[in-house]
Amino acid sequence: MRIFTIGETTFDISFRGGNPVGACSGGSAYNSAISLGRCGLPVSLISTFGNDYIGDLSMAFLFKNGVNCNLIKRFDGQSRVALAFFDSVNNACYSFYQASKDVFPDYPGPQKNDLILLGSSFAIRDNGRENLLEFLHQAKEVGCIIIYDPNARQPLTDKPAIVNKVLQNIALATIVKGSDQDFQNIFGLNDAKNVFTRISESGNKTLVYTKGADGAELFTPDFDFAVKAKETKVISTIGAGDNFSAGIVYGLFNQLDNNLTFEELALLDWEKIMNYGILFSSEVCALSENYLSVKTAESLRSNRLIL
Repeated sequence: MRIFTIGETTFDISFRGGNPVGACSGGSAYNSAISLGRCGLPVSLISTFGNDYIGDLSMAFLFKNGVNCNLIKRFDGQSRVALAFFDSVNNACYSFYQASKDVFPDYPGPQKNDLILLGSSFAIRDNGRENLLEFLHQAKEVGCIIIYDPNARQPLTDKPAIVNKVLQNIALATIVKGSDQDFQNIFGLNDAKNVFTRISESGNKTLVYTKGADGAELFTPDFDFAVKAKETKVISTIGAGDNFSAGIVYGLFNQLDNNLTFEELALLDWEKIMNYGILFSSEVCALSENYLSVKTAESLRSNRLIL
């Protein structure tokens, strides 16, 4: 079983009160990959970034944390940068500065039971979309588990072309994971059950619906349930959603490694999986980094931390 995270790589610079307070490599797929790599899982990042100093930092950090970098495409030019401005309750708003070149990666030949995580703006951009859709169609046909997180930061209800791309991605996904704000921005819906009905129009889906401090809900064709958030002193919300996704992937990898198929996952299996999502995201909220801590990852690797 292999894991692929697909998305943009950015270099995040954080500001509080207008002053820079820290910087690290990030991006949705990147953050998820680092956390999974720290846990010792066989994860590859599919992304692009420049042959500049920032790109070198991003690549070195991936290697250091056990992420396979064979599918990263680098280009001559500047890497993508994101400025994150924190408010008084440690939520961030962003300004993005795009890379100097718009290139797209090459995709591997998918294999049955591969876990594929993708999302954010990378999954809806025009350049390289045909290649991405071809890969996702192949992945679905051979029996991969595709997890799609739209990560919609802005309202899209008046942008039908973008919503259509999101719907195409949902149709190819096995699991759709997003926050209450994501689905409000995409569909104008603020109820998990209504969102599940909407995404199920393109076939059987599993919905992971996160609600920040109010926990999360899971919907499948057979059952649904809610899980509570873990009380956390929030330092930064950057990477919280990405790490909820990483926790879902971690849980799936462990449950499916027990000779279960995705279709055989029962309510108790999904409760474990969802609680890994809660664990990963709550820990990251209590850190200034965008990823699961090395200490927690080592505890998971050595089975000292069991949910």
